[in-house]
Amino acid sequence: MKVCCLFSGGKDSAYALHRILLSGMEVPVLLVVKPSDRDSYLYHSPGIEISNLYQGMTGIPTEIVEAPEEGESEHLTSVLKDLKARYGLDAICSGALLSDFQRMKFSACAMDAGLISYTPLWRKDGARYMRELLEQGFSYMLLSYSSAGFKPSDLGMPVDNSMLERFMSISKRWGPHPAFEGGEAETLILSAPLFPKRLEVKGQVEVEGEYNARFVIEEAKLA
Repeated sequence: MKVCCLFSGGKDSAYALHRILLSGMEVPVLLVVKPSDRDSYLYHSPGIEISNLYQGMTGIPTEIVEAPEEGESEHLTSVLKDLKARYGLDAICSGALLSDFQRMKFSACAMDAGLISYTPLWRKDGARYMRELLEQGFSYMLLSYSSAGFKPSDLGMPVDNSMLERFMSISKRWGPHPAFEGGEAETLILSAPLFPKRLEVKGQVEVEGEYNARFVIEEAKLA
């Protein structure tokens, strides 16, 4: 079974890729889609500017395409058909966790391209999943937040257990999803158990409002 993983550079797509690899499926290619709109509901945009490093980090050939302003679904279907022909694909996988919009869009595009759609994280308990990420050796950082409870110092550094427990407290008090599925925060994967390289980034925090801030990447390299 040959699977193309939709890879955004966030924790969810990295964990979905991990699960697919552990299942014994072959992943001949990753697909990174750069959204035309920073606030796209379908694609992840934070950190996309360093997507040229994802192939080196994961050790898997990576195709990077830009989504049009209109017709995202038609564009994705066309891209998947092309990848299917070139890589002999049987399926795609994505890191959709709770978003019916994402899951249904990706599934429909896969079906139209003659592919199966896998969502290894679908409906996984958010708090349990976040703890599993650290327990299993994943390292990630927050690139942005848009919810009460977070602070600028949460951005740009690897999330550790003490930070995670505070995030769980924020979820209970203010209501954000434990795994940020509502867009309360966006993440960037730094390393994973099956990745041959790790990502190192430098930058600065820009505070955009009382409950909004983002980390601007100024330098990134593999180590």
